[in-house]
Amino acid sequence: MVIVGNGALGLFLADELVERKVGSVVVVGPSHRDAGASRAAGAMLGCFGEVTSESLRTDASRTRFELGVQAHSRWPEVLRKLEEHSSTGFPLQTATETHVVLNAIGAELDTVNFEAMLKALDEYGKPWSPIDPADIPGFRPRTDARALRAVHLHDEGAVDARGVLAALETRLDAAGATLLDQTVRRLTGNADAVTGVELEDGSIIEAGKVVVAVGARSEALVRTVAKETELIPTFPGLGFAMIAKRTAGEPFRSVVRTPNRGFACGLHVVPAGPGREYLGATNRLVDDIASVTWIADVRYLAQYSMQQLDEQIARHEVLQWLSGNRPVTLDGFPMIGWLPTSGLYLMTGTYRDGFHCAPLLATHVANELQGKPGTIDPMFNPVRQPIQTRTVEASVEEYVQHNMAAWFETGAEAAPQMTTTQLAAYYRARGTEFYEKIGSGYALGPDVLWYAEGSLVGARRVARYLRRVGDAPSLAPATSGIGESR
Repeated sequence: MVIVGNGALGLFLADELVERKVGSVVVVGPSHRDAGASRAAGAMLGCFGEVTSESLRTDASRTRFELGVQAHSRWPEVLRKLEEHSSTGFPLQTATETHVVLNAIGAELDTVNFEAMLKALDEYGKPWSPIDPADIPGFRPRTDARALRAVHLHDEGAVDARGVLAALETRLDAAGATLLDQTVRRLTGNADAVTGVELEDGSIIEAGKVVVAVGARSEALVRTVAKETELIPTFPGLGFAMIAKRTAGEPFRSVVRTPNRGFACGLHVVPAGPGREYLGATNRLVDDIASVTWIADVRYLAQYSMQQLDEQIARHEVLQWLSGNRPVTLDGFPMIGWLPTSGLYLMTGTYRDGFHCAPLLATHVANELQGKPGTIDPMFNPVRQPIQTRTVEASVEEYVQHNMAAWFETGAEAAPQMTTTQLAAYYRARGTEFYEKIGSGYALGPDVLWYAEGSLVGARRVARYLRRVGDAPSLAPATSGIGESR
């Protein structure tokens, strides 16, 4: 069996298969993992810290959210198994708790998502407590960015992503798996059946089953044999982060983050081992996978970390620049399952949840590879109609809300006489015009709409796909309780 991809999904799946003694397991992926999401991950073990007003609003969204809830309980055992294979010199779990802070930098979206997080914690019976922001170790923002509220999430921490990947490789090597420091050029076979993979050096590995788990590169690789298979489009979500050495001030001892905001997962700092801190992260959907980032994102992360987290970050020494491409599907849901091409399995589209959910997804995929019942909802099958969770009108309003949050957080300025209402009307007109142009009733998430509205390449790709799949699918039903439709 060949697994294409040596990020978190590929390595955790390989580990699960080796434990089950399924036979030969080959993992193919370059050791540098250039442009991959896993190498740049902050690896927060957070599911409730990521909650937004959309997380539990529909049955489909709730199903996706609960993958993270289930995955969270697996990490203590995962870390126990991996610690003996770690060579970092410090525990793989770098934080055991999270503090979420609410400031006035990111507009109303922060408040909406902060309240949604608290309601979700209560609904699922998870522990949390309010805390005075001044009592959070290391949290010393500038006065004009001080937090209005903060909560302590007792059970959500973080791991060292790069340390976990290295420990997995050591464990797999010791167990007899084959790890190839190579890149797969194409899949071999045809639309009916996959027969293996061809590497960049021209050599071929034959295999009856191939799992494609190369994140944002997965769709293009699948198309080397399955050109006509209708897949949900996947876009690269380019993110930037950095690991820095603290030289002054009190260190952070927990994850400290804002709620999800402005097309991204919120500003955050993660302890990254003795004397080191991970600062993240940015997010922008782009036309092509890139291993570099934008100057604007570097400026954003540096400036607002100093402003909103700790003024002493200005003195940090940058040890490592990190960039990676998250796999973002058009409907925002993972693509996990068998493809019509015999022997070909797809495992991607996890966006920001891949590292956290990898141990859980590995169990599910290993079951399916062995012909056993899966453990997650079949709604994530990659050959599906796009899942619809909002109306076009709601999509436009969500797009407006995210643009307003990004506008204020990044310190953008308009003419002094321009009101917030006028600014919102401008974004509302842009979002409405986009839907009129593409002529589709399918409603996009705010990040995909932002990308498609601003990129001719993106707009054409979205429009072509939606024309092919026909009328918009039915709206996913809203859940009861905290997730009711607005």
